[in-house]
Amino acid sequence: MAKKPIRDDLKLSNLLPPLFICLVIGTIWSVYTCLHLLPLLQIGVPAAFQDVSAVRRGSLQAMISQLLVSLFLTCYTRACLTSPGEVPDTPEWRLGSAHVPSTREVKNTGERRICKWCMKYKPDRCHHCRVCKTCVLKMDHHCPWIMNCVGWGNHKFFFLVVVYAATTCTFIFFTVLESVAASVDKDMPHLNRFLLVLCMMLAFIMGTLMIIFLGFHTCLMLRAMTTIEFCEKGTMVRAAGTPNYDRGVWENVTQVLGPRPLLWLLPTDPARGDGMHFGRLDDPVSEQ
Repeated sequence: MAKKPIRDDLKLSNLLPPLFICLVIGTIWSVYTCLHLLPLLQIGVPAAFQDVSAVRRGSLQAMISQLLVSLFLTCYTRACLTSPGEVPDTPEWRLGSAHVPSTREVKNTGERRICKWCMKYKPDRCHHCRVCKTCVLKMDHHCPWIMNCVGWGNHKFFFLVVVYAATTCTFIFFTVLESVAASVDKDMPHLNRFLLVLCMMLAFIMGTLMIIFLGFHTCLMLRAMTTIEFCEKGTMVRAAGTPNYDRGVWENVTQVLGPRPLLWLLPTDPARGDGMHFGRLDDPVSEQ
């Protein structure tokens, strides 16, 4: 009996990056909670012998850190599970259609952009992902860390993953320094001392990388560019004659984070639209 082919998205090579993220986050969170927060909270210590200042500090840090971790995990889950958007399987987008929706991006020959794998016409800013095996609307890039493409449907959740990863790691790094410094003179198992230093270093490395990554994606968002468009142009400045989707800072941000500022930092209320129409109508037509 022939074996069934393994789904591409379930291959070990695709599962390893998310598993690595879960391992790192789990290590940082468990060490921070068990070896930093719990000693500060002094659970089980009689009230008369507790350090009130440490308990208050621990309570505040516990509330902030657990809130940040919860938001990160929620955004990460939504980025992984939310579809980035695909070209509609409707007659007008199929090859050979007599009524093809107008687009601004065309080939150098002036012909419509088509996908030879999906056998469909491509909307503006749409690209085919060979890993996901589909055309992704407003594709930013394929992210192995979320085992999904980043596109129109989940761009906000991906951006918030970076925001909360950077914020959480930075907060943990600066607050755990207290316990790392205290471990030098405190009598404790060598393993605990090692784990505290490991937590601090992981938070520092991940926080630094995420801050750099956040800065890059923030610049792209403010200029209404995707990672693919940046790589194609090689610069944040658009050349003359290329498609310009910049509507100004406010509109550019709402195109990613949604129309309501009060919900920008929450994993809900994504951007409006259909993922196929962008920018000003009077912008020049692209030749790609």
